[in-house]
Amino acid sequence: MNVESEILDLKLRVETLEAALRSSGGLDRRPRHNDIVPTQPGPYRPELPALVTQMSLNVSELRAEIADVRTEVSQDFEALIVEVAGLRVQMNQNHKAVQSDLLGKIDSLRCEMIDLGLRLDRLMETGGA
Repeated sequence: MNVESEILDLKLRVETLEAALRSSGGLDRRPRHNDIVPTQPGPYRPELPALVTQMSLNVSELRAEIADVRTEVSQDFEALIVEVAGLRVQMNQNHKAVQSDLLGKIDSLRCEMIDLGLRLDRLMETGGA
């Protein structure tokens, strides 16, 4: 028995067990193990090849969808990197403009302080003389 048929057999056993539990009203009454889950694999089921083919198609579709999502995420990250680089350039330009403006204001304040110091010196000379 190959792996796919074993998986299908296990799924059918689980479905049978779940159906039995639902019909019994829950987990209060324990079903007899031998009545619900066969101990030996059942006979060959004619629907097995169709189910295996359908599962293979589903897996292929999922792989294609995963590849599409990976591509989209990759493109989103690339766009994000471009946006961050643009933001970095813009912030650098703004920083330089603000820094230049602040240096101009500091120089202006320094000149005014020197001018005030000179005025104070003159006033001290004229007041002390």
